[in-house]
Amino acid sequence: KMEDILVLDSAIRNWVLIPIVLVMFIVAFLRNNITRLLAVEKKPDLKSILQGQTLARSRRLLINGGCIPAASFEARRSQFVDEDKGILAVKGTEAQPNILANPMMSDPSAMSGMMKNYMAMIVPQVLLMSWVGYFFSGFVSVRLPFPLTVRFRPLLQRGVELAALDPSYVSALSWYFLVLFGLRGLISLVLGEASAADDSKLMQQQMDGSAMMGGGAVDMTKAYTSERENLVLARPVFMLEDADTRLLASVSKSIK
Repeated sequence: KMEDILVLDSAIRNWVLIPIVLVMFIVAFLRNNITRLLAVEKKPDLKSILQGQTLARSRRLLINGGCIPAASFEARRSQFVDEDKGILAVKGTEAQPNILANPMMSDPSAMSGMMKNYMAMIVPQVLLMSWVGYFFSGFVSVRLPFPLTVRFRPLLQRGVELAALDPSYVSALSWYFLVLFGLRGLISLVLGEASAADDSKLMQQQMDGSAMMGGGAVDMTKAYTSERENLVLARPVFMLEDADTRLLASVSKSIK
């Protein structure tokens, strides 16, 4: 059999396996730093943040209204729903872009940043694949220490067309793909969890960005009006109301 006579030269380890791993790690390190240098600092939209926080405060009051006395709830509710000075009754809350649903509409630089990240991911991978395919084409670089079925041959023996070769042998090009996915843990350990060189995170960002392109605008006037109506109709019951009476009743029952 071919696997019985095929002996891998130890120089392959020094001039194929180790160089591929080192070059890919160095490229990932450079990508991480270049991506951070090209990153554009996003300026928050203070008006949208203020409107979002206002709605969040109103909803918290509506949900937790029973945790405070009735007088305190009424004072807070009037601060929101008063027709003249209420926060939710103030005019000028026109429709605003939904930044959470579609950041591209409010910040055009987000599209530019996404394209930079995409180029930083694609260009190095294309160059590395071309480098491995040009210099190490046809190399059988390593043999796995466990047997595999023939279905793994297209995955592990790219660039080596030998039907009699045992599937446990790995070509240089397939070794490149194995290292590409296997270095994620090491890169995260060295560069941190928020590394810009993690291709899986960048691909997820691209998918999220494509999904968010259809976001519309949020009519804050309608949102404020709906929240104001909910607060006006709210009738919370204070949790500690008649607490002493209920406590005495429970104690008397336990004594009996």
